[in-house]
Amino acid sequence: MNPAAPAHTPQLLTDGERPAVLVGCRLDHPVERVWEAITVPGLLARWFPSEVEFELRPGGTVTFDPDGESYAGQVLTAEPPHRLGFTWEEDRLEFTLSGTGDGQATDLTLVHAFDDLAGAASFATGWEGCFASLADVLAGREPVDPGRRVARHEELVALFGLDRPEVTRGEDGGWRAAWERQLTCPAQAAWDLWFGTDRDTGRQRRTPDIGAPFQHSGAPDTVLGTARVVDEPREFVLDIAEDVAGNTLGLRLGDGTGHGARLYLEVTGREEDLDAALELWGEGALGGLARAAAEQDAAGR
Repeated sequence: MNPAAPAHTPQLLTDGERPAVLVGCRLDHPVERVWEAITVPGLLARWFPSEVEFELRPGGTVTFDPDGESYAGQVLTAEPPHRLGFTWEEDRLEFTLSGTGDGQATDLTLVHAFDDLAGAASFATGWEGCFASLADVLAGREPVDPGRRVARHEELVALFGLDRPEVTRGEDGGWRAAWERQLTCPAQAAWDLWFGTDRDTGRQRRTPDIGAPFQHSGAPDTVLGTARVVDEPREFVLDIAEDVAGNTLGLRLGDGTGHGARLYLEVTGREEDLDAALELWGEGALGGLARAAAEQDAAGR
């Protein structure tokens, strides 16, 4: 048996006060042994994202990174060896341990609640990597760095529906589609991918000047609109051409999770253009950028 066999597929939970991810695994060790690994500082530090010290009682203090720039959380639940809940800054983590079979294996689940919905795939991907390291610790092995696991991140983005826009309609018959997408590359890399490379030379295409036509690298012979705002690598606003789906497009790049930059894309248009615009700008341009970023990472660039 895989020492960290998944107990279930990660889930995005949206029926509570805040979004949360549920991540779990099955470990070939008794509940008491797993409890030690999630509460004893020397073991915890080998797989958890931070060094941690607990006062294992409800209301007790949780100290993160005690030897560095420490900050505190609070223990919410401590029921050895089955339940541990605590806060980490504004987030809430709840671990549940359940013995299986003859008591020699444990199903471990974590529910991590947070405010950053668009970061959900990053959080779940990170915890899966942490649980793989936990399995190594319990088996007496040196944990192997799981890396950024970009392909898995993109799988979970799709599974959680984080690649879909929020569409709102106005009284004038128009619409607004907004995407907030965690990327797997820095802002400058995302900016370069948005404008793409020249099909003939393979060189990075130049960012258009304000008032200049914009042609996407995927359709270099088609003018998609006129650049209205250009602030590399943070903001690009486009007045979309009359024969192209949509009226205006706004692209912003900001700080995201540890995987990369956060991309915000907003497109407006007329009701009859909605489906075509979602396909062109969402599935096509934004989806293509995210796929290209993941491919770059896989290629080590």
